[in-house]
Amino acid sequence: MPVTWMDHNGKRVLYIDVRQASGKQFVAEMDVSMEMLWAQSDKVPYLANIADATVSTEVMQWIRKHGPNNAKRMSKLAVVGVTGVKKVFMDAVEVIFSKVAVPARSFKTEQEALEWLVKEDEKRHRG
Repeated sequence: MPVTWMDHNGKRVLYIDVRQASGKQFVAEMDVSMEMLWAQSDKVPYLANIADATVSTEVMQWIRKHGPNNAKRMSKLAVVGVTGVKKVFMDAVEVIFSKVAVPARSFKTEQEALEWLVKEDEKRHRG
């Protein structure tokens, strides 16, 4: 299933797997993931695997239009599969998410991404 919940170290992570997806498939799966995200009462960590996916103009337009509002429902965003021209996409995502104070980073592996997503922000837990 391209969009699902995962459990990692006792925390739920919303996972979107759009590996090898076309631009239209990518957007359709983002729509599904946003419905799942907004059904939650709290912010959740979000993991996207975009390896070999097409980051089309349609995908970029969706991110610009819906990204800022949807980012408010995420505690963190981790993206796997950012290579080549997708680095430009990730730069845009990081700018959009920074405007709403949501950390967004790319990772080489899902395991690295998951570890970062569930790690507590040490600053939040200091006296």
